[in-house]
Order: sequence, then structure tokens, then C-alpha cells
Amino acid sequence: MQITRLFTLLCPVVLTALFFATPAKACSCLPAHPQEHYCTADYVALVRVMRKSNKLVPNKVVYKLQVKKSYKMNDEGQRTLRHGRIMSSDSESMCGVNLELGRLYVIAGRGNQLNSCQYYKEYKKMSIVERTGFTGAYKKGCSCRIRLSFGNRSSDKNLSFDECKWSPFSGSDCETRHSACFPSINRSFSEPVIKCRWRKTVSYDDCRSSN
Repeated sequence: MQITRLFTLLCPVVLTALFFATPAKACSCLPAHPQEHYCTADYVALVRVMRKSNKLVPNKVVYKLQVKKSYKMNDEGQRTLRHGRIMSSDSESMCGVNLELGRLYVIAGRGNQLNSCQYYKEYKKMSIVERTGFTGAYKKGCSCRIRLSFGNRSSDKNLSFDECKWSPFSGSDCETRHSACFPSINRSFSEPVIKCRWRKTVSYDDCRSSN
């Protein structure tokens, strides 16, 4: 009985290690929902890549960006993008990022070092929910927490009112591209309470019904 319980507790940890730790020096990080990237970023901006160089800083690629739109910007973000330059490692194994010249990206970053654990995505490849989320809708859910789940249904019972369960390894992962975790009024209790839950959208319902 104790062995079975121990295996149940260790299984998610082992799976995570196997999933992310391939080569010895490979870049590894746990996934984060786009909403989390938005809420924790110093800046969120729509940018166009104007120039790139791997000769200015050793082992780095320096990108010159044109900021087309600013969706979120704190003081640190303003300092970072003041000259429109960010850099990344020139090696994928060190979490380096390759941005293509002339293309539009949404970047949610912290500091002037961009890596593959942060959010960056070509604008034309973003879903409608992702686009509206980064333009400001995700801000409404920053009081909620998104709990990473490995498919253990029993974890639903342990969710706090300010949490949404997210299972990016489920295969369908409808929440990433088609939903956001927002607080809402739950009237199923004796008195109404504020509870975080995945927002229902047409594309989210379609995704869930087809999987």
C-alpha cells in the first residue's frame, strides 16, 4: 500500500524529468499559460524584427525591434525597450530564441534577455483568444492562479477558489489557445462567492467537444 502511494506521488515528478530533460545541456522549463506570461511580464508588446546581429555581444544574438504596439509596460519594461534592443543566446541548448527578420511577434518579456521559457509568438500564428488576451483581456485574470496539472483528477478537489487547473499534457490543451482563467461569481453556495474558472468561448467549446 505504501509502495503504491509512493509511486503515485513520484510519477508526475518522473514524467516531468523525462519530458524536459533530454540532452544533458538542453534548455528546460515548465510550461506556463499565456495568461501567466502576461501577468508576470515587465512588458508585452507587438514588435517587428528590423535587424539581428551575432557580432555585437559574444554568444548572443542582438535584435533591433520596432515596437508597433505596447500592451503592458512597467518602468523596467520601458527601460528595456527604450532603445528597441533585446538579446538572446545564440544556442538553442541555452534557451536561445530565433526571431525572423521582418516578422511581427508578440513578446511578453522580463529584462533585456529573451529566452525560450518566455512568451514569444509570431502574431499571425496566435489564436483570436491569445490576441485579445494580450491586448488586455488577460489583465482581468491576474488575480487568479493557474495550477499546472499532470492529469490527476483528484487534484480538482484541492483547488482553491482563486485557481484554475491547467493540463497542457492532455493532448487537446484547449485552455492555452482558446480560454483564460477569470474570476466569476459562483452562486452554487449558500452565499455568492468569487471563484476563478476557465472562460467559455465559442472556440473553447468547439475544442472541448471535438476532443
